[in-house]
Amino acid sequence: MKPLGFAAVLALSAAAPSPTIVLREQAWTPGADARASLEEPAECLASREPTVEIGRALFRSPALLGGPAARAGLSCNACHSGGRRNARFLLPELTSRAGAADVTSEWSSKVRGDGLANPIDIPDLYGVTRRTTFGQSRDPSLEHFTRGVIVEEFQGQEPSAEVMTSLLAYLRALDEGECARGGAAISLSSAADDVRRALSAAESADHETARLVLLAAQDAMGRIVERLPPRRFGRERARIEGLSRELGAMRNAGDIGATLETALPGWRARFDASVTRLARRERFTYFNERTLARALAQ
Repeated sequence: MKPLGFAAVLALSAAAPSPTIVLREQAWTPGADARASLEEPAECLASREPTVEIGRALFRSPALLGGPAARAGLSCNACHSGGRRNARFLLPELTSRAGAADVTSEWSSKVRGDGLANPIDIPDLYGVTRRTTFGQSRDPSLEHFTRGVIVEEFQGQEPSAEVMTSLLAYLRALDEGECARGGAAISLSSAADDVRRALSAAESADHETARLVLLAAQDAMGRIVERLPPRRFGRERARIEGLSRELGAMRNAGDIGATLETALPGWRARFDASVTRLARRERFTYFNERTLARALAQ
């Protein structure tokens, strides 16, 4: 899989909000209020071993998909938040009703597009190990079905063996017995943890996959940046965007393994320091319900 260029990373994850869009999720959850935009389904994982964590990072990254979906910032997690069905998903290009998606949309796929608007309910991904078939076609192979979603349904590039192994490990680790159903708060802490988990996953991946996981980490940083009001947090946004560019340089290094070993410890210290400074003013960011509500009202 060929990683996106750094310019594409910035376009996907660190661009300044437009006058009408505060958070990227508004594109596929229109009308969501501030409280809904600060909650997501609880993610229940039976394991956090490295292979699962690699899959988790990729599941949350638009870079895994291709075409218009990736350019819009869509990831697997957009439809399957925390592995659950996103009942609020309503992207006009893919559905006319909430919680559904057209898997044969011409917008997302030149291969599967059939010219018809026929959205189906987005499935909950928990319990895949107990299923014998997957998708509309009742595919008996989870691996074959997952590859088809990436390559055919969304025009993503052919996944490597480690990418497929990691995604399947993540899907199989989703276990509702590990936590109660319900919501989890989206906060600066949880967003920063997504970055840290992706970086740890990159260190355990092969070189090709590590580049993709670093791209996922950059995207996670973009999700922090977009929750920082530009006028009030210009310096902090620039600092995090600079750290993201450093990850981009690591991603493009010839010997990525050696680069991560030598560069990541210092990078982590500076990232953690930035998060600590932001935490003192979190109430003024879009991680705060009242601040986000005011921005959405405008």
